[in-house]
Amino acid sequence: MFGAGAVLLLWGWFVLGFLAEPSAVDRVRLALVVIGGGSMLVGLAACVAAVWMLVARRT
Repeated sequence: MFGAGAVLLLWGWFVLGFLAEPSAVDRVRLALVVIGGGSMLVGLAACVAAVWMLVARRT
């Protein structure tokens, strides 16, 4: 689960890198923000959940 979260974080960062392109206007820009931001949020949540599961098992 931690690996999947890390992959989603990297994917979101990659997608948000395209915001600097000249063709990223209007709906394309919105799609990039939604896809990249959503991926990063889900990836961060998955990483937090994975760490929480590891800690909760050991206590």
